Amino acid sequence: MENQQSSLLQSFGQPQKAVIWFGNPYMPWHDSQVPGGKWGQELTISIDGSCTSRSLVFNDYQRRPIAGQPTEHFQIAPAKAASFLKRILVLLNYFGSRSDGSNPSSTLSTTIWSGDGDSWTFNDYPTDEPAINQLAMEIRDCLSRADLMALDGNGREDFIEEFVVDYEEDDGYQEQLVLTRVPNAVTYRRQFADGPIVTTTFQWPESELPLLDRLNPVDFTATIPGIPANAADDNGQLGHFNCLIKRRILPAIRFNGDYERYCLPAPWADLMHTVDELLDIPTTGALLNSNYYTRRRRCLDEVIYIGVKFFEDGREYNYLTDDDTIRPGDSVLVPVGEGDSEQELMVTSKHYYKRSEVPYPLDKVKRVIKKVDKEEKQ
Repeated sequence: MENQQSSLLQSFGQPQKAVIWFGNPYMPWHDSQVPGGKWGQELTISIDGSCTSRSLVFNDYQRRPIAGQPTEHFQIAPAKAASFLKRILVLLNYFGSRSDGSNPSSTLSTTIWSGDGDSWTFNDYPTDEPAINQLAMEIRDCLSRADLMALDGNGREDFIEEFVVDYEEDDGYQEQLVLTRVPNAVTYRRQFADGPIVTTTFQWPESELPLLDRLNPVDFTATIPGIPANAADDNGQLGHFNCLIKRRILPAIRFNGDYERYCLPAPWADLMHTVDELLDIPTTGALLNSNYYTRRRRCLDEVIYIGVKFFEDGREYNYLTDDDTIRPGDSVLVPVGEGDSEQELMVTSKHYYKRSEVPYPLDKVKRVIKKVDKEEKQ
């Protein structure tokens, strides 16, 4: 691809200006001169480092500046602008398709001018391409404007500078997870009661997109389900967490609760899974363990099904239980076969179901005899 880039830049020359258009077809904007108008944004980057952003109203036939919304002006280092312009040209030439730029109804286009006054317009480039996402976030960061649509339309209300999670269990065991923008790093700390502190750190190269840029604070504040009114008591089985999201301009966000799905935002599982894979350490604690962040307390109108396997690669069999302290990884005694002989097996899954939604009829499912305590096994 390097040869293609060199050839492209030799034939086109150093790009002098790029006009990046992104129209939002889901955001109506009333304008008497633009029937059925929608809101859009045009970002211009010039070789001398001057940049502008303006809001436009558009439909299938035209684009017009929005009255009363002045053009915003920014200034960045000319060397940075030149770098952005080159990367925009190379990426869109590789991922997008060129057009004659005559279609105002397009919701996505970027036009780039050469030193000779020639221009190339690109449409239909993938907004979910990681390389385009990274460049878009770098442009936003450089202009210190997280809300710009830029190349991928993934504007947000602010940048996250630091993401901190503190976790604690009733016996004094503690963990902490810290994600930082500068340096672009993850720090994971575990502290055992009256024991050692174990710290693991992962740091990305400067060329990598910060993990924090993949997160949107809105996803964390607006997607916490909340504990239902008929939820059972957790009986001290759940740990507790506090989360702090520090932002560049807006006030910090704080939320906390028991470490379960009812108190955790929707993106939590994906984030913890990503961090776990990045750190790639043999043993992790509750924060990064899916058996902890995917569980939830039982509601009073639900029954408990636990799954076990008789062979490691075999099918899973379900049993009923009233013991809500049983978790995946625990050992249980279950009745097996026509004679209901007792067999000790490890729990592989745990699910709550309303009686009207159970996967197997209640009268056809055998019950767990008991949970095997660790002391009994020794």
